[in-house]
Amino acid sequence: MFSSKMQIEGSKSEVEAYFNALQPEEDFKSERAGYKLNKSKGKLTIDITAEDATAFRAVTNTIAGLISIVEKNIRMVKHG
Repeated sequence: MFSSKMQIEGSKSEVEAYFNALQPEEDFKSERAGYKLNKSKGKLTIDITAEDATAFRAVTNTIAGLISIVEKNIRMVKHG
């Protein structure tokens, strides 16, 4: 079993943006991997679990891609 925990910290609106991007995929679990989200006080915690390294890499890459998209959008809003 593989597992990892990621935390994203930011303003309430930023944490909400990350949560909204990641939440739809949270429900799309496979038999081999998935993740759970937990929001609290300016933090978003992502708990990842996977049965094998390949599934772990796949779910981690999905999360990283979604985080990158949100991060770029936040930067554009802040800096134009």
